[in-house]
Amino acid sequence: MKTIKLKFFKTTKLMTFALCAAVLATLVLVGCEDLDTYSVDAPSDLQDRIDSVAYIAVRQKQIADSIEAAKAAAMEARLIEDIYQVGNTDNSSGWWGGHSKYYRLATNADTVYVKFKNFTSGKNVWTNWVQAITNDVPRGGDGYVEYAIWRADNYNNFAWGTENGVGWNTDNEGDTHGSQQTTNYASMATENEGFTEYINLMNGADCIAQITRGGDSVKVDVKMTALSGRELTKSFYIIENDIEDKPIRIFWTIENCHLVFYKTLTPALDEFIPEFELNPDWNSGSVDEIVDDEPTTGAAFRAEMTATITTASSQVFTYTYFVDSLPYGGYGTFMLIEGGHMVFDSIGTYYCALADTAKSDAWYYPYSVTTTVGLEDNTTPWWNAFSNYTSVIGEGYFHYKFVNYTNGLTNWNNWVLAVTNGQKRESNSYKECFVLRADNFGWGDYYVGENLANNYDWENFTTNMNGATVEISLKVSAMTPIESKSVKVSKALKPGETIEE
Repeated sequence: MKTIKLKFFKTTKLMTFALCAAVLATLVLVGCEDLDTYSVDAPSDLQDRIDSVAYIAVRQKQIADSIEAAKAAAMEARLIEDIYQVGNTDNSSGWWGGHSKYYRLATNADTVYVKFKNFTSGKNVWTNWVQAITNDVPRGGDGYVEYAIWRADNYNNFAWGTENGVGWNTDNEGDTHGSQQTTNYASMATENEGFTEYINLMNGADCIAQITRGGDSVKVDVKMTALSGRELTKSFYIIENDIEDKPIRIFWTIENCHLVFYKTLTPALDEFIPEFELNPDWNSGSVDEIVDDEPTTGAAFRAEMTATITTASSQVFTYTYFVDSLPYGGYGTFMLIEGGHMVFDSIGTYYCALADTAKSDAWYYPYSVTTTVGLEDNTTPWWNAFSNYTSVIGEGYFHYKFVNYTNGLTNWNNWVLAVTNGQKRESNSYKECFVLRADNFGWGDYYVGENLANNYDWENFTTNMNGATVEISLKVSAMTPIESKSVKVSKALKPGETIEE
């Protein structure tokens, strides 16, 4: 029996091979005869079927678009008008310099839906709207917590806050909050260079923000439509344990931009009303194109800063910074403070063209009398109290002498030195070369953290800084040889003057 079965299997296999060969031969013959009219055996109505499928896809998209349009129209019909402005129209309001009304999400069934216009100074990628998600306590109130502050741009520290009792910042090493955002402009607005396209899209952009809740999560979706019609979208979410049954608040703030809110789904809380004059031209669709035109002179400059801090107990500390290859044709400086105040010595605070350090007629004193900058109770808010603005064309020397006072709450509640390109702070051409805080920290287009050095006693830093006498010397000099540098004659400008744009 086994032999018979085996022979049958072999025979069947041979017959299969023969059959396949015959079929292949037939196909070859047919192919040879029809070489000139190669065709596929397909239904005669195949093209009609393809067209039908394509038509169905088009109709499905049309239906979907119609549904979305109907939803949008229905939402628009529900919105109420509430027109007000946040920030000065000339975009001069600094960081935290203006706030929107409060919008409240009491339960997971609530939705915040607002429409506003965004206008930017164009100074940086972050000079656009900034949104805050907080607990149900007014700013500065007892127990106030910021779950998330996040900006419109994609810069590496676009968001920060306190999540589940732990402070976080997207700039921190190992932090994962950056992955909690999605945008359709990932390649834009990520670096503070070459961002003109993004800035111009944001200038005058019509923004729709929708904030929803689900359990312990909060999700924000923002659609920004540029004047050109191009749409930018950004979404962000946070997860905060145990807030499911707790109200939260939403508000917007600014830095060198201004916002005009004009429609909302539900009324905002009436406990805070922004006090800014409304720009009557806000809805005209007319904005100036912002040009990222960095004025250069063909010369490169080096800045060197030395701060000598003498404490009230006569201890002396030194803090230094330097940076090369600054490109501008002039430079400006000013001092500011947060959570403290400074008392300036009128004789020890001066500036001049670098060639005039022998105190010629070009030597200027920013103050004629001892001057206090900041609130004497040390409650000065950020970007609210400034020294006089000093500026030079070309090479320059700046000297500040003052007594520093601090509330001692944090290391950064002390003096801050800003070095700029000499333009007015409210100008679209204004740029910060670098900003140095007293506590060995800074930022700006030409800030290099490794170039900072100090010999501070960090354990007693806040105590030592309170009542300390500070002398700051800043020298800006051309790096190129004198015979080849193409720079205007160095000149100190009088107090209040700035370099012409």
